[in-house]
Amino acid sequence: METAFSFALPPAVIAVAAVLGAILAAIVPTALYLYVEPRGRRQWAVTGDNPDTRRAPALVRLTAWLSFAVGQLAVPWLFVPVVCGVLFFLQLRLGFGRPVGMGVTLAVGIAGLVQSIVSLRLLPLGVRMLARDPKLAARAASRARWHAMASAGVLGAMLALGWAIATIPSFVHPWLRAALVFTALRPVAAYAAVCLLHAALLGRCAGLLEGEGKKR
Repeated sequence: METAFSFALPPAVIAVAAVLGAILAAIVPTALYLYVEPRGRRQWAVTGDNPDTRRAPALVRLTAWLSFAVGQLAVPWLFVPVVCGVLFFLQLRLGFGRPVGMGVTLAVGIAGLVQSIVSLRLLPLGVRMLARDPKLAARAASRARWHAMASAGVLGAMLALGWAIATIPSFVHPWLRAALVFTALRPVAAYAAVCLLHAALLGRCAGLLEGEGKKR
């Protein structure tokens, strides 16, 4: 006799949780932005402007804030490779490990570790943008392309793995499927999508920063 157990939260509860989560996630980047942004305004002053009121373009400020928002995940995001490491160990310990399942777990864990390292680098990037660092203007375009390619590759890989796990019953162990998808694979894919958006904004900022630099 087969039994099934399913539990689903009401849509209203999910919506409230999402809103509260977004508000909490915005506290640190907003506070950091409000601390850094006024101190970089003088760097954006040009002839005839009031240095005390001059501000970076809206696109630059938005991209800097998003850099802070993603950058705050540098340490908490280590949870992803830790979870993957635990799942990898359990597969070995409990004796149901398969080469494919272990390979998928390892790949997702490495992707999460790389994302954590990249997150740490986004914090100084946001500061340099608001401070109008001339070196950043010259490197922003290449950095945006690299971030876009890396994020697109991770996102594509996670979507492909998610599709395979969902449609091929024998691809990984059912227990591993439930644990890996919700704790690591989907978060890594969501992070990659946000980083892809950040790379697109940074690419737009590259030309803007170069143009602003010629006005000085």
